[in-house]
Amino acid sequence: MIPLPPSLPKGSFGATSPPSLPKEGFGATGRWCVVAVLAMVLGVPRPVDTAGQDAVPRLPADYLTALASYRAGDLAAAFGQLQQVGESQVMDITKRLMRPDVAAGANWPRLLMAAILLHTEAFLIRAEAETGGPAASDGYLASARLLVRRLLQLAEDGQPGIGEKERRFARDWYLLLVAVQHGRAEVGWSRAYLEEALKSFPKDPYLRVALGSNHEMLSDLSVGYVNYVDASGRYLRQGSVDAAHELRDAIRCLEEAVVLAPQLFEARLRLGRLLYRRGELDRAAKELETARQLAPQVELKYLALLFSGMVEAARGSYDRADRFYTDALQLLPAGQTAAIAKAETAYLRGRVSEAAATVQAVLQQTKKEDPWWGYMSGESWHLEHRLEWLRQYVQQ
Repeated sequence: MIPLPPSLPKGSFGATSPPSLPKEGFGATGRWCVVAVLAMVLGVPRPVDTAGQDAVPRLPADYLTALASYRAGDLAAAFGQLQQVGESQVMDITKRLMRPDVAAGANWPRLLMAAILLHTEAFLIRAEAETGGPAASDGYLASARLLVRRLLQLAEDGQPGIGEKERRFARDWYLLLVAVQHGRAEVGWSRAYLEEALKSFPKDPYLRVALGSNHEMLSDLSVGYVNYVDASGRYLRQGSVDAAHELRDAIRCLEEAVVLAPQLFEARLRLGRLLYRRGELDRAAKELETARQLAPQVELKYLALLFSGMVEAARGSYDRADRFYTDALQLLPAGQTAAIAKAETAYLRGRVSEAAATVQAVLQQTKKEDPWWGYMSGESWHLEHRLEWLRQYVQQ
């Protein structure tokens, strides 16, 4: 079984908008990578094996230098060197990387994974700077996806040296790209990626949660249209949002995730909120109680308490709802959503002055943060830690 990614680190929540695409690695010295490149070109022994040693005659020297810089953790140098190669050569390089004779033995999977992630980060940098044109037509991203598909094919065919680690890398790459697409509100495209990934990983709970959150994002819309594309970025159709249909599918995906991984916090949290929205309050309360027990950090427990309060308010149990909101604010005193919900329950109980004072206090806050904003952006709150997780596969 493919292991699940690690839990979210602190600092991933509370943004007033989805997190921006990361720029880690800029300004690194790159001294190690210069030594590594010279070692590859000259055949000098080196302390750390660098992907692509046996591929020197077949891949451009600038490209090998970019890979070496990237594996050394110097993203700025790697991207600069990749630009020297030029996007026009990317597809030719991709074709070479797919050949078994591009590298010998165990070097091939390492070479493929390093190339996939380097090309992906090049896409992220260009997308952040908006210099690469439409994301769906980005050459670096197209290359990365083709190489991921090749990696999965090799694993399925039993290629020596390519097994569960490489499959896990491919699964995590899809999860990263879905986080990026959700942050860009490209839910029609992210759905294509998820459907493609689930063909290779039909029983993966993290992909099920991601698909559930994809449906959840649309279920929160009363009206709207979605442009659906395939995983290559080719336009398929435009469809109107059916919120009830999306809600049903979101609940189904999350229920499947809970069965596959009962301890998966986010599946319980999202399922609890969606059951609340559908009016299944008893089931919602049960899921959210489990979510509160599983919450790995304060910001996540805040959300579980917030949603639990919403369930009790829907039942008319305003005193109990108020206690949940109070507990949430004890964890995050600046939590705007819990404060407004607490003000509403005070108003519904006839405590108008208390409600007004709570709202005024929220308006006077200088720190405008709440985990709710991250939650509502689907998988985008996972972006930074998923990128760091993938880097561990290739950077040594």
